[in-house]
Amino acid sequence: MFRMTDTLAHGFTVTHWVLTVGIALFAGLVNGFIGIGFPLFATPLFSLIFGFKTAVALLVMPTVVVTLFTLWAFRGQADLRSALRTYWPLPATMPIGLVAGVWALHAVDSRWLMLLMAGVIIAFLALDWMGRTDVPALRRHPTLLALPFGLLAGFCEGAVNVAGPMLLIYFLMLDLPVAAIIAVLNWLFLVGKSVQTLLMAQRGAFDAVAVMAVLPLGAAGILGYAAGMRLRRRADPARYRGWLKATLAIMAAGLVIRVLAGGEV
Repeated sequence: MFRMTDTLAHGFTVTHWVLTVGIALFAGLVNGFIGIGFPLFATPLFSLIFGFKTAVALLVMPTVVVTLFTLWAFRGQADLRSALRTYWPLPATMPIGLVAGVWALHAVDSRWLMLLMAGVIIAFLALDWMGRTDVPALRRHPTLLALPFGLLAGFCEGAVNVAGPMLLIYFLMLDLPVAAIIAVLNWLFLVGKSVQTLLMAQRGAFDAVAVMAVLPLGAAGILGYAAGMRLRRRADPARYRGWLKATLAIMAAGLVIRVLAGGEV
């Protein structure tokens, strides 16, 4: 396995480029099919090659590119003004959680951070299976519920490069329409990734190779995304919530397996 830990000072080999572009294509395909998922799937796969911290540094800026393309693809499909009035605590509190998450990324063993996220996902899926996530009182007070989820999503974005699971749990509990979920999630991802990029740049996380990788990885992600959207148009929209829950389950399983394997995540 071609492995680098916390730096790309020695540059990429041809094998590195082939692997990273291939992963970006796959993650973009999943993102296009489901509406989210580029960092969700690319981060653990990149971490197998480079180590977790370098994987995060490589993917932050390409994720911004893919997110911008997603927002363009879903333009006009959700009432964002109404969403902002309802869910304003999410973008307001995510930067606070991000600061804590970036600190944790450098101060805490990343395996514990991964297990923490996996535990939250598994708990939600178990409660959903038992029918305990259908709480009308929560749907009546989405703004109040957004406060803790905004903090959690920001922390996960900074610490493990994926806010998606926490935000997905929040929106699944509210039972929102598909287009609204995708549009609002990606606006939140854009806010989170922009703040994360600034915080990591202040810490010197981006070297020349990480900057050079933005365009090829972003382009590969967009190509995969376009293919994923074509596949989704042929699929049954009624199964969308099931796909989201399956995405969460795959993520949780991948986190646990990676930690149990004893490698750096």
